[in-house]
Amino acid sequence: MKLRRIEAIVASAITLFVIVIIYGQHTKNWEEKSSYFLAKPFIEKGLTFNFYQHHLLPLILYVCLFYMAFLIFNNWIIPKFIETRRFEKALVTSLLIIFLLWFGFAFCEWARHLYKQHAIWSYFGEDKRVATPLFFLVLFLTIYTLIKAGIIYLFKQKDNLTSRIAQESLIGSLSIATIFSLMIGLNGKMAFFWLMMSTYLFIMYCIEVYKLLPFCTRYNYNLKRYLYIRIPLSLLVYLPFGTILSTTLPMNFQAFLVIWVCTNVVSIPVIRYIYQQKLGNMAKLLNLETALGESTASLNFLRSQINPHFLFNILNTLYGTALIEEAERTASGIQKLGDMMRFMLHENTQDKILLVREVEYLYNYIDLQKLRTDTSKNIRVDQNIQEVDTNYHIAPMLLIPFIENAFKHGISLNERSWIKVTLYINDNKLFFDVYNSIHQKPSSDLEKNHSGIGLQNVKQRLLQIYPGQHELIIRQTNEEYFIHLTLAL
Repeated sequence: MKLRRIEAIVASAITLFVIVIIYGQHTKNWEEKSSYFLAKPFIEKGLTFNFYQHHLLPLILYVCLFYMAFLIFNNWIIPKFIETRRFEKALVTSLLIIFLLWFGFAFCEWARHLYKQHAIWSYFGEDKRVATPLFFLVLFLTIYTLIKAGIIYLFKQKDNLTSRIAQESLIGSLSIATIFSLMIGLNGKMAFFWLMMSTYLFIMYCIEVYKLLPFCTRYNYNLKRYLYIRIPLSLLVYLPFGTILSTTLPMNFQAFLVIWVCTNVVSIPVIRYIYQQKLGNMAKLLNLETALGESTASLNFLRSQINPHFLFNILNTLYGTALIEEAERTASGIQKLGDMMRFMLHENTQDKILLVREVEYLYNYIDLQKLRTDTSKNIRVDQNIQEVDTNYHIAPMLLIPFIENAFKHGISLNERSWIKVTLYINDNKLFFDVYNSIHQKPSSDLEKNHSGIGLQNVKQRLLQIYPGQHELIIRQTNEEYFIHLTLAL
């Protein structure tokens, strides 16, 4: 796994760094005779003291044991046994490795205290140098594994605000704790200073990236107004950390303020830069998702063309057959149906179309309906549709629902029925009237309360597309249903 290779490389680099520090510091002290007390117990016992054999190498072995334990558990036991649910072998192997580590720590203590001339086994119960390091090693490996598993789990979750904050909090906490652990062995005061300041800066980072900067962006705050909020806020957050530092470390009020100012000078541009990078990455991701959606829609549209083209070919065949058989009304109906299908397929998906095309669709729909109503003397369909200019545009399928509703509810083959459609343009306004008779339908009729795509749908479209640019009047009597639409073009 790529992650484990990275972990092994980082662990190797940290181990090498610690060994170099130990070698440099302890060798320098020995050469300056400041650690001469190490040889005193050996000299008193009449033994020869070797700095490397009896002190430096055991210390380096301590570090190497930690390093090897990490690699064995993280890169071997966990992936080979625990992740494959072979828990019995994992337990046995872990106990064996812990015993070998225990023996290794005891050997280090035995090598450093050869002057006591004790057996290695006598150091197994040594609290400070054997049992305690072993306990903290097991604790560290457990906590590290749990934190890593938590981070991996969060990264696999949906990308929302909560998961992003949790991810960055885990990463930040782990980074702070790791560097603190490395520094505490070298300089305890500097390690404590790092812990306080890094925690303060991480809190400010979370506040700015997820609250303050989005707020300032939303309300178009400039840099000056942003600083008016940011500086007092940072001082408020800094006060508890600065107070703890001033009471723990030798630091006066001037140092207290200087540290706060310096951290702000550095953190403000850095955090703003990180925030801008996040916005840029989110914009790129959004553009990619939009492009992917458009590509998918185009592909689906191309797929949907297969069946319509097949139907058009069939309609053309039927149209030709009707002409051969001299069935002119059938041929005309097939041709109009084909034109309506082309309109639905190609123009119905656009935001605006030519008003001429909408009117042509009305003509075709009315003519097709007349094929079934012209045979009845009780049904009268009148249309007075003015020829319109080709410069006008309209939202598609805005007028046809009213006519569809009229034919659905205004026609009865057994009773006197009528429909009257009027359309004209005056002063760049469209005037559209539809009258139709009313007939009570039986309660068993499943389509009694249905009217095509529905007049409510048309009302909502008018409010969305032509707000303040239309007037819709609907009236109903016992015998007639009437709609009047005025639309600014």
